[in-house]
Amino acid sequence: MARAERGGARELFARLEGRACTYCDGDLVRERYKGDRAVVCVECGTPAARAP
Repeated sequence: MARAERGGARELFARLEGRACTYCDGDLVRERYKGDRAVVCVECGTPAARAP
């Protein structure tokens, strides 16, 4: 999982959103993960990236 700095988080999230999860066949979407902004798989819930 990538941990993004504030400035690069938007770019990273934009690049990851809509891609396939590396752990299952689900798609990545933006949502909160343990209180942080993140890109998370809709199927398995695994975060691909997160930022405070």
